[in-house]
Amino acid sequence: MKKVSIRDVAGEAGVSVTAVSHILNDNKQRFSQATIKKVLEAKERLGYIPNKNAQQLRGTKTKLIGVLLPSLTNPFFSTIMQSMDQHKPDDVEIIFLTTINKGLEENIKHLVEHGVDGLVIGRFIDKPENLNAYLNKHKVPYVVLDQSEDNGFTDIIRTNEHEGGKSAAKHLIDYGHTNLAIIQPYELMANMKDRISGFEEYCDACNISMPVKIDTELSKLGGRNAVGQIISKKVTGIFAINDEIAIGAIRALIDKGITVPEDISIIGYDDIDFAKYMNPALTTIAQPMDDIGKVALKLIIEKVEGLSSKTEKIELPTQIIVRETTQRLK
Repeated sequence: MKKVSIRDVAGEAGVSVTAVSHILNDNKQRFSQATIKKVLEAKERLGYIPNKNAQQLRGTKTKLIGVLLPSLTNPFFSTIMQSMDQHKPDDVEIIFLTTINKGLEENIKHLVEHGVDGLVIGRFIDKPENLNAYLNKHKVPYVVLDQSEDNGFTDIIRTNEHEGGKSAAKHLIDYGHTNLAIIQPYELMANMKDRISGFEEYCDACNISMPVKIDTELSKLGGRNAVGQIISKKVTGIFAINDEIAIGAIRALIDKGITVPEDISIIGYDDIDFAKYMNPALTTIAQPMDDIGKVALKLIIEKVEGLSSKTEKIELPTQIIVRETTQRLK
């Protein structure tokens, strides 16, 4: 996607490139107010962003990709980061940035103003129409990961979350568990909603009562804090919406003298690196984190280079990994 240049602004305003350069660098003394106004209005209409910082940092041949993620501490996202960094070509540099929902728009503008050529957005987008209009105006292509809804504006990379939820329910029900609970965050992302709908759909197909839902923080501490409600509901099987919640819940259950999986079975989601090293090792639904990073990087580079104009929806498979935190109900 060709970005707006200083020559485009000069042509739009009907002045020289030199005049535009001076005005945009606050050397305005020699120009009339009318000329200054024309240049600034042309800059705004075309969505021109001065690219000085990026040029000084990387020269003119390197492509600069910005990646926005919810967290660097969650191993799911750090594994995706590592994948992108390992697989990037020599002519690509990546800026990783974490952002909360309220800071997403500000951080995107920050990256655009610093000359990024493309963006990978790995967190929920509150106003996708506004974001799409802003990035199109500034000629910055982008792709999104699975926390956002598929609005059809650009490429989206996600896993088959609905099938992942069904696999979790099937595993617990096959092991004889019918009193089930889901530990979920207060704020559900689009992908998490799909996990839950898949789980509930399978329960319904098996004529199993709908699982109890316990809301908490999306963290190990959140999993730990949910255990009081788990115990009071007398469930035997738990689906934690991600591995971090599962890890926190297991720790709290053990602290209270409840054995996993003899007393309660628990299955997580993601298959982060810690999962297989726990004692007991965590049964979970694995997402192909390395592939998510590779595919996201490939798609954004193709868009930056103008090699792809179509909008793609990439859906990668999930896989159940049975370890030690689930067993057949006695």
